Amino acid sequence: YTTTSDANLKENVEEIEGAVEKVEAIRGVTFDWKDGSGSTAGIIAQEVEAVMPMLVESGEIKRVDYNGLVGLLIEAVKELSAEVKELKANW
Repeated sequence: YTTTSDANLKENVEEIEGAVEKVEAIRGVTFDWKDGSGSTAGIIAQEVEAVMPMLVESGEIKRVDYNGLVGLLIEAVKELSAEVKELKANW
């Protein structure tokens, strides 16, 4: 699965600030679909909307752009990595 991500097509590019905080506000959950179609794991659109509204398509049923979460998770890992490096340096 690929998606267009060329820098030449983007403007107003900014790194995601406070990524770890944003990730902490989103729960990874398991759940059963009310229509009886089974069990799965995922996230809750309303929780994503609270921290990254551009990743949620509103309407009668909210939809999440899971692909858009990749940037958030990358920045969260980088923030945590910087913290670990700092702690190791001071240990």
